[in-house]
Amino acid sequence: MLLYEFPPKLNRAEKQAKALNDLQYHSKIKKNMLKNFVMGAVIIALSFMTKVMLIKAVLIIIGAANIIVGILIYSISAYSYDTKLYSKIFDDRTEHCQRMGYSRNYLHMEIYYDEVERSEQNPQGKLIFYMKNISKSKFWIEGKNGEKKDYQLRDNCITLDFADIKAKLTLVNDLYEKINYPKKNYNKIEDDDDYYSEEDLKWDRLGKHGL
Repeated sequence: MLLYEFPPKLNRAEKQAKALNDLQYHSKIKKNMLKNFVMGAVIIALSFMTKVMLIKAVLIIIGAANIIVGILIYSISAYSYDTKLYSKIFDDRTEHCQRMGYSRNYLHMEIYYDEVERSEQNPQGKLIFYMKNISKSKFWIEGKNGEKKDYQLRDNCITLDFADIKAKLTLVNDLYEKINYPKKNYNKIEDDDDYYSEEDLKWDRLGKHGL
């Protein structure tokens, strides 16, 4: 049974509205990237007008940082709107596609939960599956021209990079038992002292405790 799908299925009107919104957003982030380029170039140009080496070095670093930030923001935003990316969360498996770095190659996978030994998130928030006894799960690479080839796992683990955070949360929150994810159980703190009386409620109906 399909539990969650990204991108969601849209009707014709919704597709047209989304396409228009995506074009406007892409134009906006492209302009911002160009602004970062111009600002970086101006700062670097100003660095050559000073004779103090320390100031010159600092200006060059600031200018280069502006250019790099512009490229990173544009790349990350473009990645989020890549139409080839998808995630389908079923009750017994996950079908997922992600880009391999900044290349035009895509990594496809079909992972069955009963072949997941354990899972965790790395510091970057990516979900890592450690596989066991792989027989049904599949992994393959699709090149920029559509050619396909098998992908070999390293140390029987695969890192999933989600363009849609809700897809990952569906796995972590709803299917944590099936993917053997370490679900954290927080202790619920209950206050047995009923110090907030009915008399208090007469003047503090919103329950703000006088704040």
